[in-house]
Amino acid sequence: MSISHSQSTAETSSANLALARQIIFDKFKGYSVQVYLFGSHARGNARPTSDIDVGILPAEPLPIGLLAEVRDALFESTIPVNIDLVNLSQTDESFKQHILQEAIVWFD
Repeated sequence: MSISHSQSTAETSSANLALARQIIFDKFKGYSVQVYLFGSHARGNARPTSDIDVGILPAEPLPIGLLAEVRDALFESTIPVNIDLVNLSQTDESFKQHILQEAIVWFD
């Protein structure tokens, strides 16, 4: 019974990640942006209630309001956990390097 629960939890987590990735991909289509998954999901130790940490690294400044639009789309989705979307070009360099060391490239 616990095996099927674990599989169900893993499948749900994978579905949440896939949906978040698709929303982000759709919203940044046409922009030169690298997108990274980091945190517990990237390390493989996420719990069912773990948030999804996503870092973006745009090649050039994004249009005003685009990041808010992406965050709104993620918030309005059916994903039942928080999604933390971080613009790595606006963070401390040491934080950015720490994130990039553990991150999984979602797309670039």
